[in-house]
Amino acid sequence: MKRNNLMTGALIMSVGGVMAKLFSAIYRIAITRILGGEGIGLYQLVFPFYSLCVVLATAGLPMAISKVIAKNKNSEKSVLKKCLLFTTLISLVLTFILLISSRSMAHIQGVDDISICYMILAPSIIIVSTSSVLRGFFQGKRNFTPSAVSNIVEQFVKLVVGLVLSLSLISLGILPALIGAFVSIVFSEIISIIVLFVYYKRYTPKDESEKELPMNNLIKDILPIVFTNMIMPIAVFIDSLIVVNLLAVNFTRPMSIFMYGLESGAVSSLATLPTIFSFAIASVILPSITMRSSNFNKNHQLSLAIKIILILSIPFTLLFVLIPDRLIELLYSNRLNGLGVEGLNISCRLLAISGIGVVFLAINQAYSSSLQAIELRYVTIRNLTLAVIVKFIIEMIFLPSVLVNIYALSIANTACYLTAMILNHLEIKNHFNLSISSKFYTKLFFSNLLMTLALITVLVFNNSWQNTILALSVAGIVYLASLFYTKIFSDKDRAMLKYKLK
Repeated sequence: MKRNNLMTGALIMSVGGVMAKLFSAIYRIAITRILGGEGIGLYQLVFPFYSLCVVLATAGLPMAISKVIAKNKNSEKSVLKKCLLFTTLISLVLTFILLISSRSMAHIQGVDDISICYMILAPSIIIVSTSSVLRGFFQGKRNFTPSAVSNIVEQFVKLVVGLVLSLSLISLGILPALIGAFVSIVFSEIISIIVLFVYYKRYTPKDESEKELPMNNLIKDILPIVFTNMIMPIAVFIDSLIVVNLLAVNFTRPMSIFMYGLESGAVSSLATLPTIFSFAIASVILPSITMRSSNFNKNHQLSLAIKIILILSIPFTLLFVLIPDRLIELLYSNRLNGLGVEGLNISCRLLAISGIGVVFLAINQAYSSSLQAIELRYVTIRNLTLAVIVKFIIEMIFLPSVLVNIYALSIANTACYLTAMILNHLEIKNHFNLSISSKFYTKLFFSNLLMTLALITVLVFNNSWQNTILALSVAGIVYLASLFYTKIFSDKDRAMLKYKLK
């Protein structure tokens, strides 16, 4: 099987992630325009419980299995069979739970009609769990192409089918259009797993010298990563149960659902866009550090990963904080307004707050992946749990406030990412020797300053959407040119980017 070097692996995962996220972003923006603020609020009520079930069946499996495959090169088929059996059993149970609890969940959330949406999504849990195992197998073999291609195909199919169905059904009401959107999710998952099986058939591991891996060894490696990746989705699910009720202390329920939809739907999908890159880097780091090749420098590997993450994430933070109004207007126009409220203005403020947490979240992904790779199995679980507790304390205190209300959710998420990053950084210092020079930070500051000046210079001409696109394009070109001119990567960095594990 073809193995990708560090640069190629990160590039494939990033490009695949960017394209998949682009299709996903277009889908979410278009669906928001079709459903409106109230409709996307209903969408966000359904999705967290479904996501929780998916997470319980698959959380962190691709990264976890990639680590096990990297450690046990002669037990690939054994790992694959056991993981498929394990996840299939769990996903069947969770599918059944989702089906029988759909009416109760809809009733608890105060919208009985959405129970059918849960029923539609239930079968896809089994499909997603199988896909996760196959992606982990390929990533452990350091072949990132199947994961990237399947993600792109999945999001593209969801985009096309979702828009066709939703547009066709919106004339019948919000609920039929919502059903169309969820049907597209199931269909896209089916197409995605077909793509993965095609790749697997091509790269089926040989039986020669295959060793059986004990189940307890497999569980010992997988469970900590799975638990870590379960925490945030569980937190988001809890948000879907408590946020609307806490807002409803001072607002009507429709208004509370509307505001929750703005933050968790329109804004959150945009604010998490930069994590495509940090997730790609984290996915490459885990099997690489786990392999522990004799020529492999884990300290420089992590230092380089942090450099790349800073280069990619800081510009997004600046954009979200400096021009949230232009970005929200460009993507959503006036479709976020509803119930007599200017949702556009609320979304701009939410994006500015959420944008601050972009860098914290991105760095923490690399930290968490590195700690898991060196067998600090439960450190990341502890740190993220503490961070989520901070998040919920902020929400419980400030969401019912008339002055803070929905903004407390963005503040709480940002505080959560910052807390997790700080706690993981303290642990990283004990096990890694991060070496990022002041020269790098100087070059990075200079490049971001030039980008910001270029952005503002173009934006002052007019407020049209065409001018916004032009400004973003010019700023991006200036930023890349500045990085190239300052030679932000050292010779050692460039050598590491090309390094290929044997």
